[in-house]
This record gives sequence, C-alpha cells and structure tokens, in this order.
Amino acid sequence: MNGKINISILQFILIIFGVQIGIGMLALPRELADKSGTSSWIAIILGGFISTIISITFIKIREKAPTKSFVDFFTFYLGKILGKVIVFFFSIYFLCMGYTVLVRTILYIQSYILQQTSVTIVLLIFLVPTFQLVSGGVHLIAKYIETIFPIIVFVLLMLLFTLKDMNIYFILPIIKDGWMPIFKTIPTTTMSFLGIEIIMIVYPYLKEKDKAIKGVIIGNAMSTFTYLFVTLICFVVYSPYEISRIYEPVIDILSVLEFQYVERLDFVLLSLFLLVISKTWVTYLWAGMCGITELFNIKRFIIILFLLFIVFVLITYLVIPTFTTTNIWINYITNTGICIIIGIPIILWIGGLIKK
Repeated sequence: MNGKINISILQFILIIFGVQIGIGMLALPRELADKSGTSSWIAIILGGFISTIISITFIKIREKAPTKSFVDFFTFYLGKILGKVIVFFFSIYFLCMGYTVLVRTILYIQSYILQQTSVTIVLLIFLVPTFQLVSGGVHLIAKYIETIFPIIVFVLLMLLFTLKDMNIYFILPIIKDGWMPIFKTIPTTTMSFLGIEIIMIVYPYLKEKDKAIKGVIIGNAMSTFTYLFVTLICFVVYSPYEISRIYEPVIDILSVLEFQYVERLDFVLLSLFLLVISKTWVTYLWAGMCGITELFNIKRFIIILFLLFIVFVLITYLVIPTFTTTNIWINYITNTGICIIIGIPIILWIGGLIKK
C-alpha cells in the first residue's frame, strides 16, 4: 500500500458518512411508515447501533493486517484462490451499487428537471466529472466529500423551514403498537446504513489508524442523526395516511419550500441534494475499480475505467432504466450488501481460525 496516499481521520469519517447517505434516504420515511407506522423512527437508532457494532468488527479484523491492500488482505486470511474469488465478487458488488445509484439519481433529474432529455444523455454528462474523481483516487474523493459536506448541512437546515406546517401529534404516542413492529423494521433501517463495507478497502489509507474505531463511531452517529432528523421531519409534516402514499417524501417536502424572492427553490435544493448523492456512487465505483485492477494486476487504471463507462452507457442505452427496474436492482443489491456485511466477518473469522 502506498504510504504517501493517506487520508485524515476527518476524511475517513466523512467517507463513511458520505457513502451511507445516498438515495435510500429519499424513500426511507415512507418505507418505515409502511412497516411500523410513525413509531418506526426508533428503529433508526437501533439500526445505527447495529451498523456501529459491525463497523467496529471490520476495524478489528482489519487491524490484523493494517497495511495490506484489498486483495492481499483477503488472500492473507483465506488463501489465494478463495481470497481472490471473494475480492472479485466484492468488486462487482461495488461496481453494481455505484452504477445503480448513479442511474437512479439520473432518473430523479430526468423526472423533476430534464423531462425531455434521455437518460443516456444525462448519464454521459455525469460520467465526465465521475471519471475525473474516480481516476483521481481516494485522496481526491476524500477532498471532494470534505468540500461538499457543507452542502449536506445546508440542505438539512432548509428542511427546518417545513416545520411551520408541523403537527407533533402525528408521531404520538411514541410507541403506538408495541415494540414488535419496531423490531421488525430494523432490517430496513440496517439496509440504509450500507456503505460501512467500504471500510475494508479504505482503512489502509487512514493515516491515524489508532483513531479508526472512534472514526466509525462518529461516522455512524452522523448517519443515524441525519436519517433520524429527516424521518422525524417527514413524520410531523405529513400525516400517517399521507406519508404512506408519497413515494419520495424527502423530495416532495423540498418542493413545498417557498420564499418570497426565490422561485422554484425545489429545483435548487434537489440539484444540491443530488450533488450530495454523487459521493456515494463515486466512492463505490472507485472501490470496485481498485479491486478489479489489483486483482488482475492491471496497471492502466484509466483505460479500464474508460471501458467500464462505455459498458455503462451501452447498458443504459439498451435497457433504458426506469424507476421500476432500478427498484428491482436496488432490492437485489441491498440484499447482497446485507449478506456481505454479515457474511464477510464470519468468513474471515473462520479463515483466521484455520490459519492459526
């Protein structure tokens, strides 16, 4: 691992937070309300706690070989054949997740802003800055996430203006139907915290590795607060009946914001919010490319990245993604992600026992 390419603990925290806060947040309030009503916000806290425990587990596992690269780490634990197979599927998962988040974001843009523009054209436009960021490596991506972090804070603060129409009684009583519906909602909230698996590939770049556990705790706490903040705002602005019928409550709530001297503020806020989501697909694509190029010992990272983007364009042109198809993709990928964050520690633990 190149020791000259390091990221600070702040950048490490923001990468974890940045990958977790993506398209899943847009529909999360509705999904939670459908599962267990307006008491479901409690499941976010429980899901954040579970995510933190898994993140700490990843760090503890990674501490056994802190400087080893992505491929070397898995081959160190599992042997060359099984280790490389795991890395290959891990990398494909990263690439699929990155592409799905990117396409879903483009569908939002097409639906709300560029209705007359094809998905493929918007994809081509987005791939240009994405190419620059991914090819720039983890240091550039970390700087990018650090730079746009104030935008996240700004968008969240703007949501406070919607509270003028709030009704606190929409979320009362706090536990309406007991704890069992809340516990059943925990898998849904846990899926929203997908992104912690990126720790496995980012950890070697962290300069202050002794602060890694503190970093994952803070990163997960920030994600938990963000999900909780957005969900509670949606729950007190929309009635329990309304929120279950609004597909993307967060986008809808942004559209109701109005100021005297600003027209179509929702366009501005949506554009900023989609910029925030960009950090998710950029990080995933970089992680997937790192795994593939290292696995096959490919030196020309940029050429492979360019070819990958051509494949993305061809898939988008031939398939013509819709919200329905991307919903199916998201369902498969998130289920795969859950299997990864639960299964990888178990596999590595077994591999460690055999190695001893």
